[in-house]
Amino acid sequence: MSTGIFGLLSAPSRDRFHYWQGQSGQWWIATVFPLFSSHITDASVYVMVRRDASGLAHPLYVGHSDTARRMEEHLHDKVLQAIRLGGNELHVHLLAKTEAERFAIETDLRNGHNAPLNRQNSAAVFGGLLGLGANYRNQQHQKSLLGQFVG
Repeated sequence: MSTGIFGLLSAPSRDRFHYWQGQSGQWWIATVFPLFSSHITDASVYVMVRRDASGLAHPLYVGHSDTARRMEEHLHDKVLQAIRLGGNELHVHLLAKTEAERFAIETDLRNGHNAPLNRQNSAAVFGGLLGLGANYRNQQHQKSLLGQFVG
């Protein structure tokens, strides 16, 4: 048995599966692995997760791709950032059959959760030319909220 930080990050989770709900209301099942799981070779939608002491799962980053390759690419940035935020699990949704389906599920999950390591505004992908439509919509929403407080 490993000790120290790597022992914690490679320890098996008490839960084998986790369901994540997207913004659409759809539930997506994911298999739970330790954060350092290089043996997952299939393309997937994945969530880097901090499981707290009470058992609640907090998404830190949502992505999709060839999982082993992307986790290796993320090793020096997203994975380290996830560890700093207490990340200890990798949740992997393997049921999507096409790239388009994986992208749609990733987008649904990113829009449904405030994962701190997803820097881009996922709504901007659908907001028009370079996301300007989404930015305009966000500005209008902020103005309407400000109006409620100012006057």
